[in-house]
Amino acid sequence: MHPCPVLTIAHLSDSHFGAYDGAAHRTRRVLDHVDALDPRPDVVLLTGDIADHGAPQEYRQVRAMLDERVGGAPLLLCPGNHDVRAAYGEILRDLPADRGDDPINEAHLIGGVKFCMLDSLVAAPPGERIDHGQLGPDSLEWLDDELASGETAFVCLHHPPVDVHIDVMDPIGLRDADQLEAVLRRHDNVVATLAGHAHTACAMTFAGRPLLLPGGLVSTVTLDAEPLPEFTGELPPMFAVHFVDDGSTDSGVVTHWRALPDR
Repeated sequence: MHPCPVLTIAHLSDSHFGAYDGAAHRTRRVLDHVDALDPRPDVVLLTGDIADHGAPQEYRQVRAMLDERVGGAPLLLCPGNHDVRAAYGEILRDLPADRGDDPINEAHLIGGVKFCMLDSLVAAPPGERIDHGQLGPDSLEWLDDELASGETAFVCLHHPPVDVHIDVMDPIGLRDADQLEAVLRRHDNVVATLAGHAHTACAMTFAGRPLLLPGGLVSTVTLDAEPLPEFTGELPPMFAVHFVDDGSTDSGVVTHWRALPDR
């Protein structure tokens, strides 16, 4: 029998609450599936684009669904380009409404593993949206300090720091990926980088470690070669389960992707 993993991570992304009538249903199906896992995951990640328009009512709907279904597992979040910091912070992170528009970076230690949740959202004027991501010097310095403490770590953000070879996504990735890579290469305690944004399940290498995307909840972005629309809800929602075997970077991470067709 294989020894139990030290940590089990359910990784979801791009729920886009409010995008269309069936968006919440797709996320609900995945959350119900995650909630039924036995044993349950040690942590649930949602890596951005939680709401589609960043409206308070969208976040209230998200909050109600998450509170009902996650089942006591720690829920870790980071915002994406569709999110709005003020409403995201106040409703989902219980932050003061008047905290300003500084990035919402959070570090959480769970089972001896640190999760560095980075805010790659680029703020836009009201009613507008900037789709590419950027961390900026302050967030990169924050990450450098968090990784310096030495715990085994995952770095989590919305925008993938490498191209995924899909024309509609590659121009709106992370703009300061080189600076992020420099930070990660200074530390040998990072297991992997976990991201979202691309609405496709894929695995890559970044800074010498795995870079893992879980697929989209609300839709799938298709490959340029596929005879399908760029964004389609015809394919099922996806998520990933990551296993960390012994709490060290030597064993790395084992990832399984799951698609949940409607029944």
